[in-house]
Amino acid sequence: MSVIAEIQLAGDFALSELLRDLPDVRMQLERVIPAGDRTIPLVWIHADDPEPAEQELREHRLIKSITRLETFEDRALYRIDWAEEPDSVFTEIRTQRAALLDAVGVGESWEFELRFPTHNALSEFHANCNEAGIPLTINRIYRPSDVESSTRYGLTDVQYDTLFQALKQGYFNIPREIETAELATQYGISDQAVTERLRRGMTNVFTQIFVLPDDDAS
Repeated sequence: MSVIAEIQLAGDFALSELLRDLPDVRMQLERVIPAGDRTIPLVWIHADDPEPAEQELREHRLIKSITRLETFEDRALYRIDWAEEPDSVFTEIRTQRAALLDAVGVGESWEFELRFPTHNALSEFHANCNEAGIPLTINRIYRPSDVESSTRYGLTDVQYDTLFQALKQGYFNIPREIETAELATQYGISDQAVTERLRRGMTNVFTQIFVLPDDDAS
């Protein structure tokens, strides 16, 4: 049966090095695209003006190129092409068939939420990262079938609250009784930020509900 792990990584691995000189910048990993023997991360930089962080990353030794894909008022989405594959974190995520539920970094510390098909896959991920010298701390492990998981479905607090308020106030009704712009005003954030919360929250729910047959293999 699948397990979900909340993992903290800090120190000498690629993503923490990217933020080492950007201590006030919050970065969020959108997803990782396999590309042959390499991986291409898509990351959000959360800032009203992403230009300084973008320029800093563009000159980083680990990055061959960085391309802005989307721009909103409080963040921008980038594709990163490595100069060379910097470490085995992404490779291990792919090898162990882990699903990326969330990954947020500030300074040199990153917090990942990963869904592994089995507990053994999580153990192998942990062991292989330690062997590669990537510092890793597992803060929490739980199964989607746990009581807590069955009521929260891996949602973060803000995702849970935003989805709850959207449901309560009629966002999912036909016709809609409230729009994302109105929800955004209640939370004091942008319309797009609310839309992103709803999208990520629903992705987490669906990921835990629709378990592939291989995920049940022990």
